Parts: sequence; C-alpha cells; structure tokens
Amino acid sequence: MAKTVGMASTRSGFEHTYGQATEGVRRDARRVYGLTALFREQYRRKLEEWMQLRASLDQNAGGAKSPRLSALQNQHEQLGREVAGLQNRLKRLDVAARQLDIVAAYLASSDPQPHEPILTDADASPAAMTLRVIQAQEGERQRLAEEVHDGPAQVLTNAIFQVEYLDRVLDDSPEAARDELTFLRSMLRDGLDEVRAFITNLRPPAVDVGLSQAIAAQAAEFQARQGIEVQVAVPGIDDRLDPRGKQSVLRILQEALQNVRKHAAATQVSISLKGNLLVISDNGRGFDVMRLASGASRNFGLQFMRERAELMGAQLQIESRQGEGTRILLRLPN
Repeated sequence: MAKTVGMASTRSGFEHTYGQATEGVRRDARRVYGLTALFREQYRRKLEEWMQLRASLDQNAGGAKSPRLSALQNQHEQLGREVAGLQNRLKRLDVAARQLDIVAAYLASSDPQPHEPILTDADASPAAMTLRVIQAQEGERQRLAEEVHDGPAQVLTNAIFQVEYLDRVLDDSPEAARDELTFLRSMLRDGLDEVRAFITNLRPPAVDVGLSQAIAAQAAEFQARQGIEVQVAVPGIDDRLDPRGKQSVLRILQEALQNVRKHAAATQVSISLKGNLLVISDNGRGFDVMRLASGASRNFGLQFMRERAELMGAQLQIESRQGEGTRILLRLPN
C-alpha cells in the first residue's frame, strides 16, 4: 500500500512540474504579446512623426533650397531608416509570440500523440516542423521587405527628390533639366526591371516541364538580363526529387542568382550536379564566411536558402573567400 501511495505521489510530482513548465510558456507568450502591443504603439507614434516630416517636406517642395530644408530632408531620411529598423523588430516580436503560442499548445496537448517525438528525432517532429515552416515564411517575408526597401522603394524615394529638383530648375536651366530627365528615366526603368524580377520570383516555380529545363530557362533569362554567362550541367536531377523538392531547389537557385546579381560582381556562374551534390559557383568577389557565421553581418538571402534546404531535407553549405568567388553546395536528400 505504501508503495502504491509513493508511486502516485511521484506521478503527481511529475504532473505538477510538467504543468508548471506548460504554464510558464503560456505566461511567456502572454508577456511577449503584451510587450509586442506596447512596441507596436511606440512604432506607430514614430511612424506618425515620420509622416509629419514627409508632409512638411511636401509643403516646402516648391521653395528654394535652404539650410533648413536640407536639415529637414536629412532628419526625414534618418527617421525613415529608424522606422524601417523598428518595423523589422516588430515583425520579430510577432513571430516570437506566435511561436511561443505553438509551443504552449504542443505542451498542453493530450499525451501520448501519434508520431510523438523522441530526443533523437525531435527536429523531425510535427511541432518542430511547424516552427521551421513559420520561421521559413517569416524569413522570406523579411527578405522580401529588405529587397523592396533597398530596391523599388529607394528608387521611388530618389525619383520624388529628382522630380522636386526638376520643378525648381526647369525654367532657369532647361539643359540641366533635360539631363536630369534622362537620369530619372534610366532610374525608373531599372526600378521597373527590379519589380518585374520580384513578380517573377514570387510566382510558384514552373517545374511541370521538368526541373532540368526550368533551371536552364532560369539561367538563360538571368544571362540575357544581367549579361553574366551561366553554364548549366544537371543531368538526372529530375529523377532525384519529388515535385516539392524541385520547387525548393528552383527557389534556392533563384536566390543564389539574386545574390550574384547584387553582391558578387561576377562574370560567370556555373550550375552543376555531381552525384547528389548540386553546386552553384561564381567567379565574383566572394565574402568572409566566418564574419557572416559570427553574426557580424546578415544576409537574408543566404538565410532563406538554408531554411528552404532544411524544409526539403537537404543540407546547404557555403564556401567563399574574398577575391575567390563563392560556391553553394546543396546536398540533395537520398
């Protein structure tokens, strides 16, 4: 009888500890949600301040250039960068709160469950996979936000200032106005090309015709648009992947080519398949991999590729040295 009581007491102790852990995660989730709401309100006030500065600049757009106006423009640009940084932090807080909710729900679920994870396969558990999917989605949103901010949004901002300048010099200096119009036209065309590239990359990859053919088409389009030679040799790649895996590989390739376009200053790219190893290499300027790994610098494109690789069960490795180009090694699942 004493033994039975002792066993029941032990079980009760386990349940109490487990319940404390679950409730602790719930409290953390509620606290992060509350802090996120507070941060969102602070962000909203800072955004309103930026919009008021924007309105002041619009009111003075037709006036002559003055130290006060220049100071206002500088303040507006600086505050705009601060707002962009706060927006990124707000997104991270939202993601953290949602993930804590998922963890709390997982701990509170009935036990046992089908396919319950153990220590050796925790990374492949349904809960872990859910978290990884959310992380990949949020990472992709973050990456797109960065690209839109640094690309089309910056082009449009510059175009506004160009138009304001044109309005001031049009009557007094028609020749200077024509030069500025030529520059503005070129800038807007480049911006339109970037927007078209974003639209293309947002569409689901067209792999129905076969991954090998889709890779060749992507390479040909990149070569024609950027003037960078792309060599492709991926025999048998279609036999190694299911449809979702093919889509992930094409997304990784698209991101790798975008990194070449933006950062590499390369003249040649090679895409090859050696066994189950897909290699994407360029002869560009390269970069310091250790600096990236240490967190001293961030590249959302590389993070996106790693997350895509993990979700398809592949392994991604990056090799690069400054002045010696870059190699992206994607080991496909067996």
